[in-house]
This record gives sequence, structure tokens and C-alpha cells, in this order.
Amino acid sequence: MANETVPAERVPGGASTDGLRLGGALWVIAGAICAGLLIVVFVGENLVAQNPGSSALVLGGAVAALLTGGLLLARPGPGVVRWSTVLGLAWALAFESLMLTALNGPDRGPMLSSGLITGFGVAGALITFRAGRSARRLA
Repeated sequence: MANETVPAERVPGGASTDGLRLGGALWVIAGAICAGLLIVVFVGENLVAQNPGSSALVLGGAVAALLTGGLLLARPGPGVVRWSTVLGLAWALAFESLMLTALNGPDRGPMLSSGLITGFGVAGALITFRAGRSARRLA
């Protein structure tokens, strides 16, 4: 019986791999929301020239989140987990400040999209960090 397979539940590190995949998926969702916000709101309503700082933040967020999520899904490793943690800290600072700025405005739309972007990015970073810690303990 040399060709027996072990169920996924009993493979060491299987839970941490699932956590890394979940974190990667959350990063991809955050990046997709950023890209959608950029295309629909900033480009679609010609707001890029009026808000170049916010446009650049959302564009950079989309690229960073999609890249991080893609790496976590395709090639998870300690370096990507570390990058996800650093990006999560910067993400929280940048997009929470954008969310607080929108809070004082008359329109609730930017606050909702900023809240979604912040939530998915920070959740992706936290889940990836926790899964990375679990993988180090099992190794």
C-alpha cells in the first residue's frame, strides 16, 4: 500500500496553506475593489485630475493588493507573508485616513467603498500573518 494518500485534514501545514490562500483571496478582492473604484469613479467621472492623490493611492493599492494576493495564491512563502504584513500596516494607515476623510463629507459613497477596501485588505493581512505564524510553528 505504498500509494496511499493522506486526507488533507491530517497533512501538517494544511490549515496554514488554507489560511494563506484565504488571505490571498481577500487581497485579490481588495485589489479588485480598488480597480473598480478607480475605473468607475475616478476615470468614469473624470475625477483623476481633480483628485490626483486619491487616484494614485487607489491605483497603487490595486496593483499592490492584486500582486500580493496573486503571489499568496500561486507561490506562498515566508517572504510573501512578510510583505503582506508590511502592506497591511501601510494599507490600514492609508485607506483608514481616506475613510475618515470621506466620513466628514456629505456623500456616504466614498466611505462605503473605502471601508470595504480597508476591511478586505486588513483582513487579508491578518489572516496571512496568522497562517504564516502557524506554518512556522509546525515546521
